[in-house]
Amino acid sequence: MPRRLVRHILLCLCFVVASASAAHAQLIGDVVHRIVPTVTTETEVAGKQQRVQYAGLAPGMAYDGIALQGVSSDPDLTGWARIQRADGDWTAWQPLYIVRSYTDDAFLAAYRGDEVVPATRFELRFDLSNEATLTLLAAGVFDTRKDEGTPPPDAAEAPDKTTQQYRIVPPDLHPRAEWNAEPFRGTPIPLARPNYTRMTFHHAAGFGATTYQEGLEQVKRIQDFHQNGRGWSDIGYHFVLDESGRVYQGRPFGNETTRFEDGPPLVQGAHVGGANTGNIGVCMLGCYHPPASTSNFPCTDRMSDSMADSAAVMFAFLSERYSVEPSELYGHRDLGSTACPGDNNYNAYIANDRMEDRVEELLVTGNAPLGAATLAATPDDDGVVRLSWEFLEDNGIIGYRIERSYTDTTAVLLEASGVSADAFVDDTIVRPGEVTYRLVATNAAGREQALAVAQTDVPAPDSYALAYNFPNPFSTTTTIRYFLSQEGVATLEVYDQLGRRVATLADGFRDSDRWYVETFDASGLPSGTYYYRLQVEGFAGVAFQETRTFTLLR
Repeated sequence: MPRRLVRHILLCLCFVVASASAAHAQLIGDVVHRIVPTVTTETEVAGKQQRVQYAGLAPGMAYDGIALQGVSSDPDLTGWARIQRADGDWTAWQPLYIVRSYTDDAFLAAYRGDEVVPATRFELRFDLSNEATLTLLAAGVFDTRKDEGTPPPDAAEAPDKTTQQYRIVPPDLHPRAEWNAEPFRGTPIPLARPNYTRMTFHHAAGFGATTYQEGLEQVKRIQDFHQNGRGWSDIGYHFVLDESGRVYQGRPFGNETTRFEDGPPLVQGAHVGGANTGNIGVCMLGCYHPPASTSNFPCTDRMSDSMADSAAVMFAFLSERYSVEPSELYGHRDLGSTACPGDNNYNAYIANDRMEDRVEELLVTGNAPLGAATLAATPDDDGVVRLSWEFLEDNGIIGYRIERSYTDTTAVLLEASGVSADAFVDDTIVRPGEVTYRLVATNAAGREQALAVAQTDVPAPDSYALAYNFPNPFSTTTTIRYFLSQEGVATLEVYDQLGRRVATLADGFRDSDRWYVETFDASGLPSGTYYYRLQVEGFAGVAFQETRTFTLLR
């Protein structure tokens, strides 16, 4: 039986016995040793304030800390925790350390006590404004005695590989200085003892970031929680990716003078409890687990092409530089009772080995740049996007294609050989909204690489619209586009100069808020000027009518 299949079977068995709340435990699953169920015990409203209280039970495990994950619209949220001792007495209420996401209402909170208590109850209390909302997504307990540990006497760093030749060029790395990292607390422990053994795929369960500034803020806030809320020496992950594919350094390197592309020695992280030795942790910012969604906290992100491409290159780089087999790429849930890295990521990239396959392919083909190019996409008021591109560098490109992604579909618009600058008009967009185009080059060995990406928003007209046909003049066929702001029966007809109808291109019910595209084939008609007319009938009669002309040239 394949090793990964065995892993998946064990995972299913693990979830059978896991707490029901583990479905929501994602980022919090990285910092606790056990997820525990909680219940709301009291909600009070007094004047302009409200107080919400929760109770939790930690069966079968001694602990000295509590961590939780939630969503609150109150920017001034405060909270406290207390733990029941073995003799039944309660500790005094102690403040929770709360860290909020930079881009949404998610927050993390933690309390660390001075003593380890047996499997007992704990209580949480929050004060928030009367109009604010609060949802507790998950809570768990931890025992700081189990954290990070010390290296064995024979701990050694991985062998120096700077003299070897590699096929993988790593993504650009944004070092710790860029996000103003706090210093490592204590003495880092080498991760390789004596070897690097696996790579683990995480997501942040919130704390999303698409821009560089958002990425800097979110990595900084995660470090803040890991150091000051959880009490760790540093951020738990080795690397963090934002939703545009940027890569940020997490923990410091064992030797900061070694260039990143040469594979500097890594230090032990704190991202999978009980399985951190030799384990390289990579976290994707954002929330990718739809079952954890709430009305005020959607958790439905999907990895963009840029993020997925960057992740594949990153894991291939780690596999090559640190001698970790692609088959040793795990989702966090493979190693513990957590939903991390979220169903969307796990099902799309881990369960079906898709990310592993991409890594293996990169290790064979390499990812050295095939070239460089620019790509521009400009929409107009008729819902048409005009594309133009130019090649700036050619390292063996034999051809390329232009892809378009929108409404969860990807299509190839054109394929061409060579590296000549060109332009293209995309007049097949039907739904207004965000559209992404990619220029993908190919070399003689069959390796493909996206050289340029352009994103744009196709606008929606304020009302009905009949666009000018394209091309005009034309010799055989031309395209006509029209937009309906309200549903109705649309009739699109073509007339000659004598007013005789020569074609009916549309005659039927049409939905609203979308463009429609019709092709007029003028085969068999003589040259001349023709008219095309759109009429839309709604519930109250004719809602729109417009006529335009075009020229047929033979």
